[in-house]
Amino acid sequence: MSQQAKILQEKAEMFERRAESATDPISRQHYKEMAAHYRSLAAEHLDVPRDEPAH
Repeated sequence: MSQQAKILQEKAEMFERRAESATDPISRQHYKEMAAHYRSLAAEHLDVPRDEPAH
């Protein structure tokens, strides 16, 4: 896992924990959306082959 992907995954986990501890539904939803966003960014850093030709 690249360092960038690791950082993004850690941010996703942080937002997930905030969502679990949020007392109001609006904050909970916001944190869940932020967690999903960071997970998506982390996945982009994991899956994208860089300098390989298409087969």
